[in-house]
Amino acid sequence: MVKTITEKMTLGDIVTEIPKAGDILRKQRIDFANDGNRTLKEAALNHQLPLENLLYEINAEGSANQDGIDIKYMDEAGIIKYIQRKYHEDLKDELPVLESYVEKMVKEDASLEAVEDIFLNLKEALLDHTRDEDDNVFPMLESFIEAPSADKWEALKPHMTELEDEHRNAAEAFWRFRDLTNDYTAKEGDPGIIRFVYQRLENLEKATLDHVHLENNILFKRVRETHYQ
Repeated sequence: MVKTITEKMTLGDIVTEIPKAGDILRKQRIDFANDGNRTLKEAALNHQLPLENLLYEINAEGSANQDGIDIKYMDEAGIIKYIQRKYHEDLKDELPVLESYVEKMVKEDASLEAVEDIFLNLKEALLDHTRDEDDNVFPMLESFIEAPSADKWEALKPHMTELEDEHRNAAEAFWRFRDLTNDYTAKEGDPGIIRFVYQRLENLEKATLDHVHLENNILFKRVRETHYQ
């Protein structure tokens, strides 16, 4: 049975319970991935949005994830593997391809050079970020989960904090994309390449915020609460 969402629930808990709520929130530029401890009521007030409308939209959605997997029932090691398989591998494939389309878009409309600049910086940041997770932070997390200790926790904490800072920076890049693209909406008469790139950028936004949500609001939160107080 789907849990009824209330205004007192946190954004992180809401999207964990109803994954499709993330789409509703991000389209309003509500950063559920990085502000997961904020309540829905607080977010609605901050963004000057009608709380009743948000509650209605979110509660109208089902609880199923797009791939049919309910993360709530996965252990921490399973979540790490899921993140690497679903998000890290896809990013490595998508970003170089999308870069070529962004270049073509700017050749059609030079006024979109700012979009290209943000994308190129974001691309490098995301690739560096996932490489750091795969090579350094996730192995440290797995070692800590398997055999928690105070020393391992102290070594891990600054890495988690750094990742969380980078997560917020990524979200800020997508809000800038939204400013520059009218929320990924092409103007009448724009060439097809612009519409195509806008759609791919919005898809990247969704994947990135969903990815960050899994780390910030489920994986890191659970590690902090369950394994070490």
